[in-house]
Amino acid sequence: MEETDHIISILSDEQSREIISLLSKSELTTQQVSNLLSIPQSTAYRKMKKLEELEIIKKTKVVRTLEGLDESYYKNWVFEITIIFKDGKLSHKLEHVKIEDRIVRLWQKFSE
Repeated sequence: MEETDHIISILSDEQSREIISLLSKSELTTQQVSNLLSIPQSTAYRKMKKLEELEIIKKTKVVRTLEGLDESYYKNWVFEITIIFKDGKLSHKLEHVKIEDRIVRLWQKFSE
C-alpha cells in the first residue's frame, strides 16, 4: 500500500480523526487519548504509531514517571492535508505546522 493510500485510510477512520483533533488542541500521552476517547490502549497505541509514521502527529517530549517508565507526549504536526487526483493518480501533500506558529502558540500559553 502506498503512503497516499495510508493517508486516505487514516482520514477515513473516525477514531484517527478524533485523535488528530484532540492533539490539535493539546499535548497528550497515548493513555490520555485512550481515556478521553474511551478506546482500548492497544488501539490508541496502534493508531498513534501509524499517525506518527505518516508524520501527522509528532512526539514532543518524553517524561520519566515516578515508577521509572518513559511517557511520550504527542501533538498534531499538520496544518493541512491535501489529497490530489490528477491524471488518474492519487497523491497527497502534508503541510506541517511551521516553527514560527509553534513559537506563537508557546507565547500565547505563557500569556494565559
